[in-house]
Parts: sequence; C-alpha cells; structure tokens
Amino acid sequence: MGEKKDTLLKGTFILAAAAFISKFLGLIYKIVLSRTIGDLGLGLYEKVYPIYTMILTVAIVGIPVAISKLVSEKRAEDKAAVGDYIFKSALKINFVFGLLATIVLILLAKPIARYGLDDIDVYYSIIAIAPAIFLVSIMASYRGYFQGRRNMMPTAISQVVEQLIRMTTMIALAYFLLPYGVEFAAAGAASGALWGAIGGLIIILIIYYRYQKNNSPAQETSPENFPDFKKVMNRIFSLAFPVTIGALILPLMRFIDASMITRRLKVAGVGHEVATSLYGQFNGMAMTLVRFPTVVATSLAVNLVPAISEAYTLDKDKLAKRRIRKAFKLAIYVSLPASMGLFILARPLCVMIFDNANAALSLRYVALGVVAVSLQQMTASILQGFDQPKLPARNLFFGALLNAVLNYFLTANPALGIRGAALGTLAGFTLAAVLNIISVFKITKPEFDYKELLLLPTISGGVMSGFVLLVYYRLNKLVGLLTSTLAAVLAGVISYFLLLLVTGGLKEEDLRLIPKVGNQLADVLVKLGLVRG
Repeated sequence: MGEKKDTLLKGTFILAAAAFISKFLGLIYKIVLSRTIGDLGLGLYEKVYPIYTMILTVAIVGIPVAISKLVSEKRAEDKAAVGDYIFKSALKINFVFGLLATIVLILLAKPIARYGLDDIDVYYSIIAIAPAIFLVSIMASYRGYFQGRRNMMPTAISQVVEQLIRMTTMIALAYFLLPYGVEFAAAGAASGALWGAIGGLIIILIIYYRYQKNNSPAQETSPENFPDFKKVMNRIFSLAFPVTIGALILPLMRFIDASMITRRLKVAGVGHEVATSLYGQFNGMAMTLVRFPTVVATSLAVNLVPAISEAYTLDKDKLAKRRIRKAFKLAIYVSLPASMGLFILARPLCVMIFDNANAALSLRYVALGVVAVSLQQMTASILQGFDQPKLPARNLFFGALLNAVLNYFLTANPALGIRGAALGTLAGFTLAAVLNIISVFKITKPEFDYKELLLLPTISGGVMSGFVLLVYYRLNKLVGLLTSTLAAVLAGVISYFLLLLVTGGLKEEDLRLIPKVGNQLADVLVKLGLVRG
C-alpha cells in the first residue's frame, strides 16, 4: 500500500477540519443558549445529554467501528465485494438497534428524569431528543463504511450539515419555547439533535447512492462465496461488543457526573437551582472549551482504526509504527499548547464567550486534562486497530471509577465544590491515558524521538505562554477584554507555529501533508529558510 499520499494524516486533516467547523458551530449554540436560557436552562440541557449519548453509544459506536475495520481488512485482501456485503449486513442490525433504543428511551423517560437525574424537568428534553438515536444509528453505519474505504469526506460533509441544522433549530426552538418555561426551552434545544440527524442522514445517503452509481461493485467474489450471515454477525459482534463497552464508559461517566454532581453539591450546602447552574458552568461551558481542541485527536482516532488495521492485516510492522509515531506527534503538538492557552486565558475566555466569569473556576482545572483526553482517544483507537478493543475499555473503566470516587468525595467538600468535579475528571482521563499508553508499548515499540515528541512542543508551548500573557495584559488596559483576548489567542497560535519551525519540531514533510495549502506553505517557508527538511 505504501504511504505515498499519507492517507492517515490527510484523512485526519479532512475530519479535523469538519470537526473544527462542527465544534465551532457547537460553541456558537452553547454561547447563544447560555445567554438565552441561562445557567439553569443550560444545566437542564446538559443533564439530558449524557443519557442521549449513553444510549446512542450502544446503537452506533461498536458496529460502525466494526464496519470500518472489516471493510478496510477486505479491501487490503482485495475482497471489496465481501466488505460491501458485511456493511449491508451490519446496517440491518443497526437499524433494529437504533429503533429499539429510541423506543426504550421514550418509555423510560420519566423514571430516568425523576430517579436517575433527580430532576423531573429533564423529562421533556429526554422525549425531545430520543427519536434522534434511530436516525443517527443509521447515519453512523454509512460513515463507518466510508471510513473503512479510507474516504473521510462523506463523514466530514454529513457532520457539518448535521451540526449546522442542529444549531439553527435548537436556538430557534429554545427561543420560541422560553416563554412557556425554561424546561420547555431546554427541550426545544435538545430536539435540535433530531433535525440535525435528519439533515445529516439525507446528505450521506445522497453521497452513498451517487458513489454506488459511479463505482460499480467489485465482482471478484461471487455471491455464493460470501461468508455465511451468521459468521458475519459473530465477527461483527466480537469486534463491536468490546468497543461498545469501552465507548459506553465515557457517556456513563458523564451520566454519573450529571446525576452525582448536583447531589453532592447539595451536600456541600448549595441549593438545587444553584447546583444545576454550577453543573451548567462545568459541563456546558468549561468542558465545551476543553473538547474544542480535542477534535484533532477525535478525528485521528476515527482514521486510526482502519489505518492500523490495514497495516496489521498486511503484517507491515514498520508501517504501523510509523503511523503510530505520527499520531502521537499530532495529538501532542495540538493538545499541549491548547491546554496551556485555556489555563492562562480561562477567565477572559469565559467572559468573552459565555459572559460568565464563574465558569473559569472549572476551566482552569479541566484545561490541564486536554492532553490526557487527546491521548486517551487516540491510543484507544490504536489498540482497537490491533484487535485489542478490550484493553482501552478496561483502562477507561479504571479512569471512570477514579473519577466517580473523587467526584463523590471532593465535590461534597465545601472548600472545593465544583472544583472537586473538575479534579475528578482530570484524574480519570489521565489514568486512562497512561494505562492506554502502557498497553500500546506492550504490543509494539514505536521508537519515539522524545526530544521531538515532548521536549520541543513543551519548550515552544512555554515560550508561547509568555507571549500570550504579555499580549493580553498589555492590550487589556488599552483596548478592553474582547480585543486583547482575541489578540492573545492569535499571538499564541502564530508564536507556537514559528517556534516549532525554528526548533525543528515541524518539518517540511509535515507541512506538505496539510490539504490544499500544504505544498505552497512549505515552498514559501523553505525559501525563507524557516523550515527544515
């Protein structure tokens, strides 16, 4: 296969670009929601979301990952038609799972709201968001198919369309329903997931049928030689089950947070509405900003499963190690400066974006976990690519357990309050990331250049932090918070990029991998003597 075009990083750039757009749109609707329905309404919305993602995970995560892996394997073996057959078989399963999951959630909405989340006002949001599970489960299967064929563009396009429609409808419905009560406004916001799923599914179906029309299916395997349906199902479930269990831990962790944090804050002496508002600041504001820079790791994770699986199937150890090294480098080079920047600018960012300085209290703590979240996601996909999906599931379970224990004790401490929840989240992801890295090294030895991997981005990030502080405090006295914060962020991005060029962390080959503008950018910087070969 070779890496002439380096499809791993190019595919990651495509997904990352789409994810950045989606996250930016998500940030916009969080800003508007926080200013429209307030901390309390945002807290109600954020309470229902872990329920949605937890049940959605069962329906959409494991099988699409299995589709991606098996389609990639069959293509590597020159059996593309068998891969198509496996996809269609898996699609039927996901159709049934998604439908059942939607029905179950609607039937259990009231007891989940009353007993699970200790807030009956969340009931309307659960009912509003439930139908989205069925549609998203179907859409996820098609995305898994294209990812298995190493074509990330359909996923990217459908993600952006889904988020754009979702943002528009949720803001409109939240605004129009607010006069009837904040619980109905939160439900209107939650229903945006349904309208977004409709739009995303329509787009990916159009792409799929056009693709099928323009690419006649391969006939290297006759239908009678296709694997038995039961064997296909066994293979899909053997891959999907541990991946689903592993993926389920994260939304379960968020569900525990949603149900536990407000309860433990009450123990610390905080009233119900204030506790819900603090949860909205923690999960709806601080964690939203933390998840923003992890989109590169998320995109990399999606692309890594078929990439590592392909190399593993072809028994190309050097190719697998090379892809792992690039994945680690990209994850660290993006997440490390993001972590530093969010920590330094926590208060001005929260004021500028959410008009809420109190959210900075949580953000300063969880910002330290950006690197851990990125590495946990990326290494989990490496392990899945090596046919070891149980390992990241086990490791994340230990992380979630630590998070739950710390949340229970620290959040109830009046001296810590919501900061206890932030510390629990930070510790949980750090433990899971460390255990995943250990597991990767037991399977393969990537042979890192640790100076390039860790020292150069750390030095560059540290110097960048100095520039950020200098620009912010100098300008804040002259032009105010908005301009000084934006200027500080821009100064941080430019200085970090230039510092990596000067120190040799970014090389010519790295720049040329950037789609569209990479070659031109590399040529200019080579002429200026700013980049090394």
